[in-house]
Amino acid sequence: EAEINRLWADAQQKSPALFNGCVFSADKVTATEIQGHWTEYRLVLAQMKKPSLFPILKLQPLAVIGLVKTPDGYILGRRHPSSLYQGNFWQSPPAGSIERRHDGNTQVDLAEQILAEAEEELGLPAHSLTVGNPSLIARHPGTRILDIGIQLETSLSFAEVKAKWQASGNTEYDQLALVTKAERESWLNRDDLLPTSRALLQAV
Repeated sequence: EAEINRLWADAQQKSPALFNGCVFSADKVTATEIQGHWTEYRLVLAQMKKPSLFPILKLQPLAVIGLVKTPDGYILGRRHPSSLYQGNFWQSPPAGSIERRHDGNTQVDLAEQILAEAEEELGLPAHSLTVGNPSLIARHPGTRILDIGIQLETSLSFAEVKAKWQASGNTEYDQLALVTKAERESWLNRDDLLPTSRALLQAV
């Protein structure tokens, strides 16, 4: 507990807006079902920062990650250099931990989660996106975070998406990039593209 508190205090010092919310951790994963429990984000962050805590905490934090298709191509974002996790790497937004968004609700609605992240990170309202079915699950080595990959589609152009992202003021990503059909292979070969986003881009 003392080490968890130390790691949390250190993270809060670097990111004062950090919030100890309620997030989902998977206990059992099969091809058709994920079972788990709700836990504090500070515990998840401690295990992320110090993976050797896993034998004690036994957390497998569940996250959603989308790949947005526009009429021009697919969207990637570069995580801000000051990010608590995976700064400077390219990722397919929206992405984020599964959070308890309604008091008393014990179920997880993946579509609701990915749409909430899209509004927070890109400024895209739910009505502007079509949400596909989950297409893959990937485990981060070390931190044991489980990403659920979901394809999304919008009729908005990349320029319109970028304008909404800039207007939202969200700083999780410091750049957005458009991946056209012609550029797809070169992006797949980049070392700074995160594995789950690579898998989603590979699958389309």
